[in-house]
Amino acid sequence: MADVESSELSSLSSLSPAPSEDEGDVELKQDKGILKFFHKLPKGTKPKEPEREPSPPAPKRPPSPPHDYVLADNPDIAFIVMFRSRFNDALPKSVANFGPQELERDVTESVPGQRVEQFLCAVLGLLLNRKQDVKYDAIAIPALPSNIYKFSC
Repeated sequence: MADVESSELSSLSSLSPAPSEDEGDVELKQDKGILKFFHKLPKGTKPKEPEREPSPPAPKRPPSPPHDYVLADNPDIAFIVMFRSRFNDALPKSVANFGPQELERDVTESVPGQRVEQFLCAVLGLLLNRKQDVKYDAIAIPALPSNIYKFSC
């Protein structure tokens, strides 16, 4: 057995090559903590930057079709819905919750829907600082000008 081990140690193929002159100049320090992963470069040298492959060009896409403006594009709808959900505690419990589509549907009718009517009366009651709920008089509506119900988009 001793002959087998000595023959393995004596063979040149199992030995590592001698260090080159570049590797011999590197000083390894026994730093502790995170500093053991960072080494200072000699003055006048810059770190090698990895080579990056150029990204492929963005694919061409057809132009967008012209956009027809609809009531859903109005940012006031989103503001009213967010206002309703944010100040839920300040509004009377009788005021129904509604989403943007329900609000759009109620606003586009010739006469405002029940939810919008309740919400407007509740906001008016808050603005006027009234203890009693503001009542909506449907009989007086025909006497009002027709442009009141038109919402600008």
